[in-house]
Amino acid sequence: MRWILYILIFLALLVLAGFLFPRVATTERSVYIAEPPEVVFPYLNNFRNFNKWSPWYQVDPETQYSYEGFSEGNGAVMKWTSDNPSVGKGSQTITASEPYSRVATDLDFGDQGTAKAEFALQPQGSGTNVTWSFSSEMGSSPIARWMGLMVSKMVGKSYQEGLQKLKSVVEAESASGNEAAPPVNATPSTEEPGTIEPEEIDPGMENQIIEGDDLEVPDTDGDALEEFQPEEQPQP
Repeated sequence: MRWILYILIFLALLVLAGFLFPRVATTERSVYIAEPPEVVFPYLNNFRNFNKWSPWYQVDPETQYSYEGFSEGNGAVMKWTSDNPSVGKGSQTITASEPYSRVATDLDFGDQGTAKAEFALQPQGSGTNVTWSFSSEMGSSPIARWMGLMVSKMVGKSYQEGLQKLKSVVEAESASGNEAAPPVNATPSTEEPGTIEPEEIDPGMENQIIEGDDLEVPDTDGDALEEFQPEEQPQP
């Protein structure tokens, strides 16, 4: 019976240890890409470029993808559905997009919970240091917190794989001149709201106005002035 006691003590220690772990599972990985931030940014800011380097795409190439909202930037949405339990179904939404420096997303895995992810781009020499971070609320349960450790480890491994693929794709496409499309409206317009630029004048029309034969010539015979001359008043 002593071994049963040992098992109970061991389980109790596991539960107690679980309360010591953070309730938020976090992880992050980084990679250096030998291209400037403006080249790297479109691969992160547009979900249609995501599967070029996604660490999960090859897990199930039959996964169904759909896109909603804006084509890129804040408000862009990507949804996926797969029969493979390693992929499952869910959605990802860009919630913040700062050109060439940051892209934040919300992830929804349905019954498996939600999470947040973020890409931070930091210029480094002639290239870019990209950091991919992840966080997910695991709750107060000690078992869930143990799960959080596993999630952080698994996500960290996938993130590292994805970043290495991102590096390879960006550098290869840049070398071949086939870069991802630049972000739409990444550079704010300097034109003031409501400003309308004048249209160019047709040179032919300008000459017609200047050289036209039908221009009225002011009356020079003084008749017009005489009509408005005041009548002389008799002297008292």
